[in-house]
Amino acid sequence: MTEQNTKKLFERLSKTIVPTHYDLTIQPFLETFKFDGNVTIDIQVNESTDAVILYAAELKIHQATLASKSKDELKGKVELDEENERLKVTFDKQLEKGDYQLSLKFSGEITDKMVGFYRNKYTTPDGKEIRYGASTQFEPSDCRRAFPCWDEPNFKATFDVTLIAPKHLRAISNMPIISEQEFAENKDWKLTKFDRTPVMSTYLVAYVVGEYDYVETKDSNGVSMRVYTPVGKKEHGKFALDIASKVLPFYAEYFNIKYPIAKADQIAIPDFAMGAMENWGLVTYRDTALLIDPKLSSINSRQYVAIVVAHELAHQWFGNLVTMDWWTDLWLNEGFASWIEYLAVDKCYPEFDIWTQFVADTFASFLIPDALKSSHPIEVPIGHPAEISEIFDHISYSKGSSVIRMLHDYIGDDAFRKGLHNYLKEYSYKNTTTVNLWSHLAKASNKPVDEVMSSWTLQMASGYPLITVHEEQHSNKSRVLKLSQQRFIADGSADDENLQWKIPITIFTKSNPKAVTKQILMDKPEVTVTLDNVSEDDWVKLNYNSIGLYRVKYESKALARLQEPIANKTLSPQDRLIIQNDVAALCNAGHQSFVDYLELLLSYKEEDNFTVWKAIASTIGDLSSLLEYTDYFDQFKAYRLKLFSSIQQKLGWDAKENENPLIAMLRPMVLSLMGRSDDQAIIDEATKRFKKHLAGELIDPNIRGTVYGLVSRYGNDTTQEELRKLYDAADMTEEKVRLLRAMGQTIDGNAIEKVIKFVFDGDHVRMQDSYIGLVSCASSRTGRDIVWKYLQKNWKALVERFGEMSNFLVTFVDGTLSDFVDEKLADDIQAFFDATNTAIVTRAVKQVAETIRMRADVMKRDSKAIAEYLTQQ
Repeated sequence: MTEQNTKKLFERLSKTIVPTHYDLTIQPFLETFKFDGNVTIDIQVNESTDAVILYAAELKIHQATLASKSKDELKGKVELDEENERLKVTFDKQLEKGDYQLSLKFSGEITDKMVGFYRNKYTTPDGKEIRYGASTQFEPSDCRRAFPCWDEPNFKATFDVTLIAPKHLRAISNMPIISEQEFAENKDWKLTKFDRTPVMSTYLVAYVVGEYDYVETKDSNGVSMRVYTPVGKKEHGKFALDIASKVLPFYAEYFNIKYPIAKADQIAIPDFAMGAMENWGLVTYRDTALLIDPKLSSINSRQYVAIVVAHELAHQWFGNLVTMDWWTDLWLNEGFASWIEYLAVDKCYPEFDIWTQFVADTFASFLIPDALKSSHPIEVPIGHPAEISEIFDHISYSKGSSVIRMLHDYIGDDAFRKGLHNYLKEYSYKNTTTVNLWSHLAKASNKPVDEVMSSWTLQMASGYPLITVHEEQHSNKSRVLKLSQQRFIADGSADDENLQWKIPITIFTKSNPKAVTKQILMDKPEVTVTLDNVSEDDWVKLNYNSIGLYRVKYESKALARLQEPIANKTLSPQDRLIIQNDVAALCNAGHQSFVDYLELLLSYKEEDNFTVWKAIASTIGDLSSLLEYTDYFDQFKAYRLKLFSSIQQKLGWDAKENENPLIAMLRPMVLSLMGRSDDQAIIDEATKRFKKHLAGELIDPNIRGTVYGLVSRYGNDTTQEELRKLYDAADMTEEKVRLLRAMGQTIDGNAIEKVIKFVFDGDHVRMQDSYIGLVSCASSRTGRDIVWKYLQKNWKALVERFGEMSNFLVTFVDGTLSDFVDEKLADDIQAFFDATNTAIVTRAVKQVAETIRMRADVMKRDSKAIAEYLTQQ
């Protein structure tokens, strides 16, 4: 966008001056939403200069002084460069090399933007009174909004934090409290001093002021742990505390490095933009990512909390103890934590069969955006930190973790752990880059890690390969496969750049379905593989357990052979789910017809695995949103009913005693799909249960969201009113989110407009949850049109309200506009956002436009054949 180009190029701070320690005092005034602060920073001047340059944004600087070892005090002249968020303090005389103390007095606003030091709004337990607290969110570069600092990850220092706050509020920070006393200037206030932090980056500093209860324990290594909850909701912190007390020692053992702080606290913040933030010793969370009501939370929510807690605690080592040198390596930080969270949850909660879910939720989810031409490589060169928000996405997290999973499998767990330990040991309290991890893992495994991995992380284009399997010839004793690789592009176009990867390929067959028959590292465009003792009719499958980052295209005969092991479940769930996922993607790209996909799906009719159904529901959902624009959508709904009816009959509506948690998660998904396919018996039962629920006979939390969604879809104005009343009455965010999601599922245009009003006008819905309501409103053809009109009319106001670098803006675009099928609309969307000049949504808009054009092509290509197929069913 042109405006970007006129700004002068971003430069990182020079190492002329380096901070080593901050002594920070903050006093928030919650009635006026202002704060006062002062900070004394120990600095080392490495070459003679007359000015100190550091970061400050949206702060007023009242005074700047510098003291040298000899205690001479110099007054500084302050200049703020607001555009570049820099603070320059100039002195009358030259500062020679040596140690100094820079002291700054400043003040700022406690905004509602959910970045920097910002305010949290909550009500008293009786719901009658609104109160305010304040908390921090500094990643990636918002510490500068709270106090002047060297706000880049590789300027590590130690921090002494002091909070001055009203006595009735809790003051919490990264470290344990070392003293608490009455504040001399006002006896209703207290002064809380915290222990010194380890050497760390500014983005990990955290402090919170507010009313909180807590539950506490010690883990098996004696680390003190608390989960802070809203007042009166202690019970809701116990589940997360239990997980954390198991996961923290698991990591200490896995990394073979002690957790380095005396406490590991977690806190639910009333207003929170992300899911959670890994501040060292004080992890902050959105409340749905931490709090579990023992009676009213669903299994799905419990699993989600387990995963998020495991993710954030992994960062205490990988990210906090050892930190990326610059944001270019963010993917390693997030990708690694997004992989090991599954390892930890699998160890603590094997009943979740979490690695199978990894394939559906993480692996399969990045394959879709990463096949777009507008995707980005895992490692993105980051100049200005403002570019970082754009890459907190599926590629950094999901592709990153899938690459780590592939690498872990390639070198084996022992070598992986050994290399990881050595890497963390060498770079403890320091900064590092991706190649340093590769070299430690290569040393530990004696494998060419750097060579293999660089084709996945450094290649300047994005994407991943499609492996085409062609059977050349076979005798009774052997099968010969010719494998070729090319970049898989979502719309089926050719790859002009002819990208190639080094791909660890696994092959297995009918004669030994639970083990890899052959493993090769494919480093050429084509290879030939001979499989001995595999008969002509045996099935052959590539990519055992879906560990390799590639899609596979089989010849029709080979694909037909796989239908038997799908139907009789000889293949693992990971392998069953990826076959249909690959075929759907190949159909989207025009390599196959969607009729092939619909025929293949019938092999899954007797499927009983939650995660396989979850993957099917996702691909079927994408196809449904396409066929919604046809006049044969009713026939497609009938096809869906046929596909899901057998599993629905087995599951019924009510949980059995001691039921597997995966069954409890499968039931609502199947009921929802059947209901949305117009199964009248299910719609009637949902309506009946909803009426009883309103009368006080509460619906099981696991199916509650489904019931709400179905009554909203098929209900009337009265139903919407009832859902809204339940929303206003709910005091648990998980319940509010269920209701908000349900409201948007109505297919009545007037009702959708009212839901959008409810989301954005007035105080009903927290800013942090607004995207949930809007995305839900776009889940139908009717709603999508209304949401698009709303965005056009209100975009300027949304940018103002959320901030032009807010990730919410990205979600408003990619979460609501991708499902159109009209090429002209793709052009309109592109033109509209080009004119708004909102830099953060640039990539999202490109991806949306590309997706819509691809969907329009599918309709042109396959619509007639799908219509004929469905008519014959």
